[in-house]
Amino acid sequence: MSVTQIQPEIRPRDRAVAWARMWRFHFVPLSLSAGLVGMTAPSAGATTTTVVIGLLFCIFGYGVGVVINDWFDRKADAVNAPDRPFVAGLINPHVGLGLTLLLSGSLLVVAVVVAPALAIWSAIAIAGHLVYTWTKGIPMAGNLANGVDMALFTVLGAVAVRPDAGWLDIPATTWYQTALVAVVLAGFCLVGYFKDIDGDRIAGYRTLPVAVGTRVAGRVAVVFPVVAVLGALAAVLANADRGGYPVAASLLLLAAATLAFARSLTSVLRAPEERAYEALLWFTRATTLFTLSLGALHRPTFFLVAAVPMMLYLELTLRATTSSRQA
Repeated sequence: MSVTQIQPEIRPRDRAVAWARMWRFHFVPLSLSAGLVGMTAPSAGATTTTVVIGLLFCIFGYGVGVVINDWFDRKADAVNAPDRPFVAGLINPHVGLGLTLLLSGSLLVVAVVVAPALAIWSAIAIAGHLVYTWTKGIPMAGNLANGVDMALFTVLGAVAVRPDAGWLDIPATTWYQTALVAVVLAGFCLVGYFKDIDGDRIAGYRTLPVAVGTRVAGRVAVVFPVVAVLGALAAVLANADRGGYPVAASLLLLAAATLAFARSLTSVLRAPEERAYEALLWFTRATTLFTLSLGALHRPTFFLVAAVPMMLYLELTLRATTSSRQA
């Protein structure tokens, strides 16, 4: 005699929460802050439409990347994050990926009509998600690819306010901002690997903590925020003639970011596997504050004010990840 197990019906609210978790809406400040920094570039034919499309790409762009990554990472997530929607059976992986690509593709088509340069960089960013997926199993290559890919939201922001400029006509300041954001986000990705060591080993991913061990990988992780903070300080010194207020605003956010980086890296160095989740949360806070500090150098009031709701949003939404210890 066999007993047939009946799957409990999923409530609409639980399904909605699953979709929000699938797209990692709690990480929106990472990509949105990068896009806003890019929008400090000198305007060239900006319209409400191009700015809104740019913001939409920055808000949902990170989600597109994690859905692609989760689709490929189902084997590892079965160990690392069994409560993620694809693994837990809350969302059909193929449906989740298909709908995500359909929505992003639709927005891309609109961008082609409204601002071709924005469409080009958006397509490059989406392709970058695949590059990350293909390189994740190579020590250092994966987190570097992820950092560069996510930093492209800074370029997207600049292009959104410069639709009349050529797609390669990006101000030097924007490229410098993008490079700093890429460095810090590469570190963010590396710190995130510490909580996924067991599943990555099973899946055959040779991320840096898997390949060289947590002690060496932890020391390497320190390099990224140090380089980024020094680069930001150099930018502050180069723009000292802007006056005291922009410099003070940028330094205030940068100081807060540095403290959060220190808290994160202390956890990585002292207890890399036991406190990996806390380390990632602190690095997330630090990365957002760091990126906002780059924008504050050009629009201090806007970025100081924007920092308040962004950080509150982070605190509220990251609480939802506490139970699983997976951000």
